[in-house]
Amino acid sequence: MLQSLKRNSIHTLVSSLLLAGSLGLAQAQTVQDNQWHGGIAIGGSYASSNTIAQTFNLSANGTKASKEDKLGLYAVMNYGSNTVNKVKTNTAQLARLGGRYDYNLSENSFFFSGSEIETNKIQNIDSRYSINAGAGFKLIKTDETSFDLFTGLGYSDTRFGTTIPPSPSNKKGVEFLIGEESTHKLSSTSSIKQRWAIYPGSSNIGTRSTFDISLATVVANGWTMNASAAISYTSKPSNNFNKTSSLITFGFGYKY
Repeated sequence: MLQSLKRNSIHTLVSSLLLAGSLGLAQAQTVQDNQWHGGIAIGGSYASSNTIAQTFNLSANGTKASKEDKLGLYAVMNYGSNTVNKVKTNTAQLARLGGRYDYNLSENSFFFSGSEIETNKIQNIDSRYSINAGAGFKLIKTDETSFDLFTGLGYSDTRFGTTIPPSPSNKKGVEFLIGEESTHKLSSTSSIKQRWAIYPGSSNIGTRSTFDISLATVVANGWTMNASAAISYTSKPSNNFNKTSSLITFGFGYKY
């Protein structure tokens, strides 16, 4: 697990994952059996010498689909700390939980509603919640790949931990949603997912964007090796914090 990596490192991993997605795709459709399918991945490290450094990250997702509708849930956690001369400093403190419900209007179109809550103390985000609703179109739906486009309208409220005037203590308002997501099956053992969403907001809250991509390969009996990258951007950060934050993780998991 690494946070706030140089941009070229992110581009390298993202490019590698996208390249893998173009090779030998097999069936990638969501299973419409009204049962839960998804996966969980865990990674971390611990090092002790003159200093103590520890990291932990977790990501999970689940989908339950039928011919009429689909419910998807996801969660991301990232924690890191360094201890020097018995003084502990947190280097990562992120938690995000969200979900989306899709109702199929036709074979290729759907209505959706979703919500997300998040805390990211290192980026001075004490809490953020957002809700949205809209419509989407299944642009590609074959045995090789699935690709959806969606757009809608929502509302978000972000509360910051520490603020220095004139920076506000919270930002809230209406925001639009424009996004795309796709799922690929590279082989009988490997799969890749990616999602990019842009939230153009009012002048008060600015524009934010998130991009997530993950690759999972089954080793044996559902156990997987995982690699993922997550990049977030906000045009109006609190207290002149960095506009962009990133997270790259590697670990083991289980796919069901």
